[in-house]
Amino acid sequence: MKLVWNVETNDKCDGRGKALTDKTDYYVEGYRFGSLEDAQQAQMEQKKAAYFESRLEGKNAQNILAVYDKILDEKIFVTPVGWAYLKQLQEELHALGVEEEQIRPIPMYIIFKHDVDEEVRVKQRIVPTRKRDKSNDKFRISLLVNIILAILVLAMFGITLKSDNPNILNYRKAIINEYAAWEQELTEREEQIRQKEAELGIN
Repeated sequence: MKLVWNVETNDKCDGRGKALTDKTDYYVEGYRFGSLEDAQQAQMEQKKAAYFESRLEGKNAQNILAVYDKILDEKIFVTPVGWAYLKQLQEELHALGVEEEQIRPIPMYIIFKHDVDEEVRVKQRIVPTRKRDKSNDKFRISLLVNIILAILVLAMFGITLKSDNPNILNYRKAIINEYAAWEQELTEREEQIRQKEAELGIN
C-alpha cells in the first residue's frame, strides 16, 4: 500500500485515499508507523518480499531454507511487514517437512516492553562521573615538581660541600686548608734549616 499526497487537501494519504492528518499516521499493509521513514522502509520490504516470493515459486525445501537463512543473516527485514513474510516462509518450510530445529527463529531487534521502574533503577545505578578539577591536578603536579627540585638542590649542595675541588661554596675552606698546608711546609723547612745550622755550629 503506497503513501500518496491528497492533492485536494494537501494531506498525506494512504492508497485508499484515507487522510493521514496526524504526522504519526503512516499505514502500510495494515500497520501504522510512527514516522514516514519507517513506513517507507516497510514499503521497501513489501517489494522485496514480493520479489523473493516470485523467485522461490516452485523451489524445493532446501532452496527455500537457504534463502530464508540468507535473509536472516543479512537482516533484510526489520519491520512487521517483512517479519510477516518471514513467518509465511516458516509455515511453508513446515508444510514441506522441514524439521523445527532447522528453521531459525525470527530475530526481533527492538524492545517492545519498556519498564518505567526499571529505567529509573538503571538511571539510579548509573552515576555520572564527576569532572576532575584540573586546577587541583595542576597544583599537585607543581608541588611534586617543586619537591623534586628542592631535593636535587640539596643533593647538589651536599655534593659540592664534600667535593675536594674549590667552588663557590667551599672556596674559603679550600683556601684555609691550602694556607695551612703552606704554613706546615714552611714550618718543616724552618726546622730543617735550624737543624743544619746546629750541625754547622751557626748561631
